[in-house]
Amino acid sequence: MLLIPHTKTTLFTLSTVFVVTLILVCSGIFFPYSSDSANPKPKRVFLQHTSRRFHDLDGNLVKSDSGIWINGFDYNGISHITPHVPEINDTIRTQCDESAPFCGFPWILPVHFMFRKNWYLPAPEILPTSPVQFKVLSKELMPWNSVRLSFEVSGPSHMSLYIRPHEGSALSMWSLGDGRPVASVGGDYFVFYSHGLQAAPWHFWIELTASEKHADEVVSLAIAAHYFFGEDKKSPQLTALLERLPNWVFSSGWCCTYDLFVF
Repeated sequence: MLLIPHTKTTLFTLSTVFVVTLILVCSGIFFPYSSDSANPKPKRVFLQHTSRRFHDLDGNLVKSDSGIWINGFDYNGISHITPHVPEINDTIRTQCDESAPFCGFPWILPVHFMFRKNWYLPAPEILPTSPVQFKVLSKELMPWNSVRLSFEVSGPSHMSLYIRPHEGSALSMWSLGDGRPVASVGGDYFVFYSHGLQAAPWHFWIELTASEKHADEVVSLAIAAHYFFGEDKKSPQLTALLERLPNWVFSSGWCCTYDLFVF
């Protein structure tokens, strides 16, 4: 049995050491990254040169922009990158577009709820040599009082589909998986689609129920095209930015597009 005569003193000392250490770590006095091959401590960053287009119910383009969308994968955000690339700072923090699924950005995975901060640096529009092609094939009123929308999509080998039923509507069925839609965190639906180099257009349908009061606009649907390889993968602006990052940054960068439609 170990006896400690002054328990309060011991606890106070341990608590003081813990608090001081926590303050020093959180204050950034200790640089957390290293490019040393023997003891690497990289900072992971995703950069996507994105062109976004938002359409209304009549198919008209109502908003568009382009920029390099930046996500940092640790609690430090981009604070240590700013001294090396001054234009990447908190003045370009993104704001969630509440009217668009997944905040209107081309997430490669449905993990938007895990990231409180990301950044959008304005950049010229990208023009892929193989742009995504999105077509509405049919709109059918089903016998059980629902609407079935059928689509055809062609594009690069990796695409993300985002679906948000509007108020008063519900996604009841689709042609994907076992036919039972499962929503992501936040209520939007996410589908990741990939194929080989040679593939026929992707055909799918979704079925929605809606009240008469909300029958005009029942769903927003967005498609993101991710160019992971080939001549469309990098833009001059993205390449130049990647080259300016310090050597302790482990970056992944590619070009993508985000197109939103309302039905």
